[in-house]
Amino acid sequence: MFRHYCWQKSMHRRKFRRCVVKKVKVLPKVIVKGIRGPQGPQGTQGPQGLPGPQGVPGAQGQQGLQGLQGILGPTGPAGAVGPAGPVGPAGAVGPAGPVGPAGAVGPAGPAGAVGPAGATGAAGPAGAGITDFLSVFRADPGTGTDTVPGNSPITFTGVLANVGGAFTFTPPSTTITINETGSYLIDFTIHNQGDANFNLTVNGIPVTPVPFTGNGGGPISAEVIITVGVVPTAIQLVNANATPAQLHNFTNTTLTILKLTV
Repeated sequence: MFRHYCWQKSMHRRKFRRCVVKKVKVLPKVIVKGIRGPQGPQGTQGPQGLPGPQGVPGAQGQQGLQGLQGILGPTGPAGAVGPAGPVGPAGAVGPAGPVGPAGAVGPAGPAGAVGPAGATGAAGPAGAGITDFLSVFRADPGTGTDTVPGNSPITFTGVLANVGGAFTFTPPSTTITINETGSYLIDFTIHNQGDANFNLTVNGIPVTPVPFTGNGGGPISAEVIITVGVVPTAIQLVNANATPAQLHNFTNTTLTILKLTV
């Protein structure tokens, strides 16, 4: 039996493959030399013989040695960056994202310059404040006392203010005339020397059931609100006694009327 080895190359390694050679017995060919006669006719082909038995498979050859792996070379340098490609078409707009949390409030900016003044608007209707008032007084330039006769009104000698058309008064006079209906506040003060009693009268009728009283040396002072439904209406300060009232000299009596409502 003969053995011989075959080389097989595969990628980076080599393998040895064993090849099996079968031994065949060859009979020697005997040649008899003689005088060659004429060739006879070809005989009829005989029948095909039966196939011979299969030979025994040979033993497996030994595996060839593994080839050594080739050594890797060093990594080459990186190539240059190629030019940028053309810009592709814009993609479809995606759905809106959720609203983010509110940012912190920034600091207030500086105040802007003051703009020019606007045009003056039309005057509004008159308010409900006090639009009519009157203030009067009595003054005696003499010395000692100023006498008011019994059951007689005080004569006012001067005017401090008369605003609006609700009042009529010309000094010297004992009477103040109210020309408009409404409510009025009356404030008066009388500086008496002895005991004195005075009534505030509206058209000659006292507004209180008893007079306003001042003991010796003290002033008589009061504030009263009246409602006037009929005009004209006369206002007076009247000595409530039959005996004369003694007042101080110089300015001794003041009276103020304010119109409160229409």
